[in-house]
Amino acid sequence: MQRFWGAMLVFSLVSAAGVQAEELSEFPRTAAIIDVLVSEHEFDAIEVEAWFAQGEYIARNVESLAKPAETTKTYAEYRPLFVSDETVENGKRFMEQQARWLSLAEQRTGVPGEVIAAIMGVETRYGNFLGVHRTFDALATLAVTEGRRADYFQRELINFLLISRDQSFDPLSVKGSYAGAMGYPQFMPSSYLAYADDLDGDGNIDIWSDPVDAIGSIARYLDEHGWQSDEPIATRAHVSGEYRQVELNSFNRDRTLAEVAAQGWDPLVSSSDDAQVHPIRLDGDDGAEFWLGYRNFWVISRYNRSIAYSMAIFQLSEALRLAQ
Repeated sequence: MQRFWGAMLVFSLVSAAGVQAEELSEFPRTAAIIDVLVSEHEFDAIEVEAWFAQGEYIARNVESLAKPAETTKTYAEYRPLFVSDETVENGKRFMEQQARWLSLAEQRTGVPGEVIAAIMGVETRYGNFLGVHRTFDALATLAVTEGRRADYFQRELINFLLISRDQSFDPLSVKGSYAGAMGYPQFMPSSYLAYADDLDGDGNIDIWSDPVDAIGSIARYLDEHGWQSDEPIATRAHVSGEYRQVELNSFNRDRTLAEVAAQGWDPLVSSSDDAQVHPIRLDGDDGAEFWLGYRNFWVISRYNRSIAYSMAIFQLSEALRLAQ
């Protein structure tokens, strides 16, 4: 879950090829991280030092963080990665297998089962691809690399180690994304701590091997970010007049449907005049496409703050809904 982008100050040890590995223990930030783990969280110093000694610094992950697909591809290039006949067919099968739990999650939160399934489809191919990077290595790499988000990844690394202690698993045994996202829903450790849900009620919140808890966790995440039941997510729009005067592809929440309609935006699926909207322009297969995202589109974007990602989730969820 939740990819992070933007300009990163890439540490000088990153090679031009982006594939060389360095010792985590050699970085100046490592000692401070170990000290926090030992002094504030009562980890054993020898054990923590062993993790860092066995861990691997993955230089290419620093570069990947700065250049995610959401920002380097047109939507015509990005959409087929996640919305295809194969992902729809596999998603339909997943929804049939998990119908009971998707229904329960929707009853509790109002989040439609097809939206939950679409997120899992985009994130991990419905749990079939959880990532190839050891989560410890991914988080430690970004935590020790000097950059504007190093402190954030240090906190996520600490959270991950706290989770591993609480769940009694070896922190070097778990794999996930290059940014440290974990399990079926690709939660960052802080999201696990805040939103992970024991949907099956077995007393153990397992997002790594239990799709049921992953379903509950995704639903809870969207619900707590303000999902509105029975409200639209997004709609195509016709544009005319002064439509270019509005800010495009922004998640700012200061525009209403009435305001953008007055500037030439005519939605195919309407809502109340005071509905929060996000005017969108995408480069699609046939050229420019114009959309309006509603409040629930913004809620999806809390999972990944990307117009392309949020639109792919919406379009895959629509395809799954129609396939049932």
